[in-house]
Amino acid sequence: MVVNAPDKCVIVVDGDLPVGLALNTAAILSLTIGRHVDGVLGDDVKDADGFAHRGITSLPVPILRGDAAALAALVVKAAAVPEVFVVDFTRTAQTSRTYDEYISRMAEIGTGDLPYVGVGIAGPKKPVDRLVGNFALYR
Repeated sequence: MVVNAPDKCVIVVDGDLPVGLALNTAAILSLTIGRHVDGVLGDDVKDADGFAHRGITSLPVPILRGDAAALAALVVKAAAVPEVFVVDFTRTAQTSRTYDEYISRMAEIGTGDLPYVGVGIAGPKKPVDRLVGNFALYR
C-alpha cells in the first residue's frame, strides 16, 4: 500500500523503552514510512556552493509516547482506517537477530498478542489526529 502526499505523519513509541531503543524504534518506523508513502520526502536541494543535499521529510514528524496496551489498541484502530498508512514495530522484531528469525517468530504469534514497541502512521490530518490525539509528546 502506498499513501499519496499525507498531511500528517507521526511516530508513537513505548515510553518505557530505554532511550536508545526508543530512538531505534522511531528510526525504523521512519524508514518504512519513507519507503511506502509518496510525498513524505522533499526534493533534493542545493546549497549556495551548488552542493546537492538529499531531500528530507517535507512534513514535521512528532514523536509521541504511549504504553504497550495503548500501542496495541492503536494498531488495531489504525488498521481499520483505510486512508492511513500504518507500520508497527514489535519487541519480537527488536530482539530478532536476523530477518529470517523475525519472520519465523512472527508466524507463531497472533496480532493481539504481539508486544508492540512503536507505531508509525501517515495520512490525512483528521484521521491521524483522531487516532493519536490522546498520546503525549515524547520528552
